[in-house]
Amino acid sequence: MTGLRAAAVRADVTPPAGGPLAGYGARGDATSQGVHDPLEATLFWLHDEASERDVVWVGLDVVGADEEIAAAVAGSVAAAIGRPDAVVLLCASHTHSSAAAWFARLAPGFDQIGATGTEEAHAARQVLVERIAAAAAGLPESLRPTRLVASEARVHGVGANRHRIDGPHDATAGVLAALDEHGRVRAVVTDYGCHPTVLGHDNLLWSADWPGAARRALSGALTGLTAFPGNDGEDDAAGDPVVLFLQGAAGDASARFVRREQTFAEAGRLGGRYAGQVLDALLSETDGVGGPLGVGRTRLTLPTKRTLPREVTLEREQQARSAWEEVRRTHADGSPPERLARTRHEGAFVDRRLAEAGLPPTLELPLTVVALGGRAWVHLPVELFASFALRIRAASPFSATRVVGYTDGYLGYVADADAHRDGSYEAGVSLFDVDAGEQLCAAAIDLLGETAQRSTPAVPEGAR
Repeated sequence: MTGLRAAAVRADVTPPAGGPLAGYGARGDATSQGVHDPLEATLFWLHDEASERDVVWVGLDVVGADEEIAAAVAGSVAAAIGRPDAVVLLCASHTHSSAAAWFARLAPGFDQIGATGTEEAHAARQVLVERIAAAAAGLPESLRPTRLVASEARVHGVGANRHRIDGPHDATAGVLAALDEHGRVRAVVTDYGCHPTVLGHDNLLWSADWPGAARRALSGALTGLTAFPGNDGEDDAAGDPVVLFLQGAAGDASARFVRREQTFAEAGRLGGRYAGQVLDALLSETDGVGGPLGVGRTRLTLPTKRTLPREVTLEREQQARSAWEEVRRTHADGSPPERLARTRHEGAFVDRRLAEAGLPPTLELPLTVVALGGRAWVHLPVELFASFALRIRAASPFSATRVVGYTDGYLGYVADADAHRDGSYEAGVSLFDVDAGEQLCAAAIDLLGETAQRSTPAVPEGAR
């Protein structure tokens, strides 16, 4: 083994029906009518014996993880595993069919989240934190030596740029697998940037959308499979592998141009396609991953965008609504042209609300890099556009770098220059202008460089 130990667990944290859903403003005050598939918290703990450093990824089926709940989860998980200095990262899957009570937005104008701010919402958030902590409490007894292998999958037919099919898109998925002494996969951490919006605003059932289907499919395919060399002997700890999904730079990525319909079956189909391509990468070519386990953290202060006069934003909103109504005369609701026109109107609506309410002059963003040997994961609390993510990956000093969004906070979209020029939905609802995006991109690259300088990779153990 490699001096690294790992443990993983999944927990069903689905709330009762009857609470409001977050993700689509078009839902209004509609509430959940039940459960289609579970909302889950998935935890993956890595412990480096040499440095005594701990990192715990917590994946949660929620549209966004605000800093308040991220801090509460981090504190409770660190206490539950008995490692008060552990770095705990709360990463939202960004499903649009999750609980509004779990999610608090910073700015006005977005889809309103019903009970948040009420006693009922605070109670729901507390229950969620307690259930995640309860799951974490079982991790120490399952912490065992592990061998890590990694790969990168090319993903087709799941997501694409959601403004134009040939637009910038990171079509790769990261894959990290933890093996036991028998050569069986015990846990997988996989990341990819694509909005979980196969299900539309008319869905009123709790669902993890396509990432939930992908997790189930990949875990099922790996169950009972010994695909890597290991020790012979009976495996008393056999069980379904735990699959954790990290949402990538999905700001301008979705299944809009590749999905056939907006149904649960289609979410299952796309989740299955994703799982199959990740499985193929894992079983085709992997690299061994060794320590040390490194972490770099910083907080970046970014200026917010300058809001336009109310009369200007009101005129833009009216123009966007007229354009949407024109598109609806010739295109069905939910079709790519209608969806694009509708979201442009929604963006103009939010832009007007922001102009009316005003924004603080600056906002602070937490950034975290996790490094393992020559690989790194950079975590940002935003919905980052792919063009920025591709630049970060290209400039990173690590041999392989993954960009993870929606982590330890939610500060909305960071759109690129093209989106601001074209007046896209994401630019309209963003709290930042394009210059702030450039600053964020530079800060992420700098943090990767600083973390690389502090981390001296060990020679990785071969995967095969």
